[in-house]
Amino acid sequence: MLWAGKLFSAPAKPKFKPASQRLAILGAGPIGLQAALQAVREGYQVTVYDKGELADHIRQWGHVKLFSPFGLNTTEMGIEAILRDHKDHTLPQPNEFVTGTQFRDSYLIPLSMTSSLDPILKMKTEVLAIARTGLFHSTAAEDPRRANAPFRLHIRDDKKTESFVEFDLVFDCTGTYSQHRWAGHGGISALNERSSENQIAYGLEDILGTRRAYYAGKSIIVIGGGYSAATTVCNLATLAEEHSATWVFWLSQAAKGSPIPRIANDTFRERDRLAAKANSLAARGEGNLEYHPQTWIEEITCHGPDKGFRVVGKCAGQEQVWEVDRVIANVGYRPNTSLFSELHVQIPSSDFRQPEPNFFVLGCKSASSDRTFLLQQGYEQLEEVFAFLSGRSSSPMAA
Repeated sequence: MLWAGKLFSAPAKPKFKPASQRLAILGAGPIGLQAALQAVREGYQVTVYDKGELADHIRQWGHVKLFSPFGLNTTEMGIEAILRDHKDHTLPQPNEFVTGTQFRDSYLIPLSMTSSLDPILKMKTEVLAIARTGLFHSTAAEDPRRANAPFRLHIRDDKKTESFVEFDLVFDCTGTYSQHRWAGHGGISALNERSSENQIAYGLEDILGTRRAYYAGKSIIVIGGGYSAATTVCNLATLAEEHSATWVFWLSQAAKGSPIPRIANDTFRERDRLAAKANSLAARGEGNLEYHPQTWIEEITCHGPDKGFRVVGKCAGQEQVWEVDRVIANVGYRPNTSLFSELHVQIPSSDFRQPEPNFFVLGCKSASSDRTFLLQQGYEQLEEVFAFLSGRSSSPMAA
């Protein structure tokens, strides 16, 4: 297998039956929980680690409605497990569009409380680093010792107690939402952005809910050109209808025209409606909005908590300066790779295979630059991985 210009062998098949295989799953979100459920059914010895609350990333943007219907974000295996252990539990309809909070409350939390998963979840337990016992990164990926050496995980629990544990396989399902990208030109931090980081909002703010008072009547810069930025801009426009002093400057690197590319014949109508609404706001200047395309951010300086910002950008090559009350940088997220600096891991990858034997990066973290990654794709990845590990498929990507 060719990887980054080097020839590596395909990931080694497990030497033992699943019952003797110790599997660590990092991340208790939708993909991590489904991976654990499936692994338990296959017979693996499973432990799930998460440094925060259950599905914490979804909790943080829980006010946002999902583009895809409930049925596409669940699995038959998960539904069966919930109804087996919680017979009176009511689930949304498969074609219903729910918010992140509703999805978490109605599906993920009940799933975590099933007899299959509850005993193996270690919440508020952080995996600090992963290595191979007795080996360093300098040991080549194709060296057979890597496949034979167990993974060594350095963990810290909710009582700050640290320890080492060993596993035969590791699934990294930690996602990307916890680590934002920088807003500056070329993807690096803008001048003073790092010192202003705590005052900048990088996530999906609940503008029409818990954060309404923070943004109402303020001047706000929104940086970004994806669906998160579109969601933010549309919500701020709604807020401006009620609070006319609210003013929005939308800065995007996109060329002149529509800031959000629309997908031809998009099967997710909610996503297409969002793109159409955001593009209309940008084109017409509605909702107390100014749209500035072809803008690269050079500086974000915070004058102090609740004292405003100075933002400097180059719009089509010309410098422009804004003094505003708030800054929202919906510039995307990047995977945390510090966990496996002593392993041979490539992100993003063309599929979930890694040069490091028996280490798998799954979910949106495996395709960190793909803004259209769906949970259903992550579930399909898991089917392929388990088929590969069990020998049901000779290749991880077999149809």
